[in-house]
Amino acid sequence: MGFLRRLLRPRRHPRYYAKKGTFVVITPYTTGEKKERKIQILDVSEGGCAFIYSGTREELVESGLLSLIADDTSYLESVDFATVSDDPVSGTQDSSANLRRRGIEFKWLGVFDRERVKEFIEQSSIGRAS
Repeated sequence: MGFLRRLLRPRRHPRYYAKKGTFVVITPYTTGEKKERKIQILDVSEGGCAFIYSGTREELVESGLLSLIADDTSYLESVDFATVSDDPVSGTQDSSANLRRRGIEFKWLGVFDRERVKEFIEQSSIGRAS
């Protein structure tokens, strides 16, 4: 199925695997009881990124802004995003972990922000993903 999707709908931006220490920090729109979450990034592109998190889909539904961090350096802050996919991770040893893989798309980036994303990819990637 993935091959068919790539054939019919190729990606606009190449994806790159992220090295250890590369995070997305998700902050809720409201400042209620929910706190920001710092999550390791799996892969990143100029259009968005993917990560695996523990919890339910509803826990991140209210989230609305993110920041990109590599090696404790913030590259982009308060970026609006949209969830493209949010699926359970199969084949995990601990079924109680409730791991999910979420793919997100950056909603709008200006010229300066796009340059910061490119710098982030250069600093945080370990190679191109398929």
